[in-house]
Amino acid sequence: MKKPSPGMLLVAEPYLPDPNFFRSVVLLVEHNAGGSLGFVLNRPAPVQVKEVTDYFGEVEYPLFRGGPVAPNTLHVLHAIGHLAESQRITEGVYWTGNPRPLRAILATRDIPTSIIRFFAGYAGWAPGQLEAEIAQHSWILTEARPEYVFSSQPESLWRKVLTDMGGKYAFIATFPDDPRVN
Repeated sequence: MKKPSPGMLLVAEPYLPDPNFFRSVVLLVEHNAGGSLGFVLNRPAPVQVKEVTDYFGEVEYPLFRGGPVAPNTLHVLHAIGHLAESQRITEGVYWTGNPRPLRAILATRDIPTSIIRFFAGYAGWAPGQLEAEIAQHSWILTEARPEYVFSSQPESLWRKVLTDMGGKYAFIATFPDDPRVN
């Protein structure tokens, strides 16, 4: 059985009742004795980064809702391996909560949206909470891939990940949002 660790995806079971995580795909970036932290990859916000902060200038990047915890904080997932103060999460994916080094890079060049994501807030679990939710079958675990983290179609990511997993997971991907409308 797979265990939660940084670089894993948490794929919500189809009828997870929490509206914050309905059909969500979460990249786990921390998991230790102090708890767990991740970012919801498939919840674009209706605004761009430049509409919530002018710190980066007039950049044209979408903002994502990283989760219900601390929605006024900004986090960045990126594929710029040499960026200072970034933590490697998995092959080709890094995380930073310090925007200063990124600001300097964005001032001198464009970074394609295919290698960077901005998140307002995060998903967090107290010690043991995530393991309990996994034991209750609220989450399916699988390995993250950069193409999932930086997907150009985040709204269909839940179905894409499950389909790619194959077998019973591909079948789960076909479940309707509301089983009463089957």
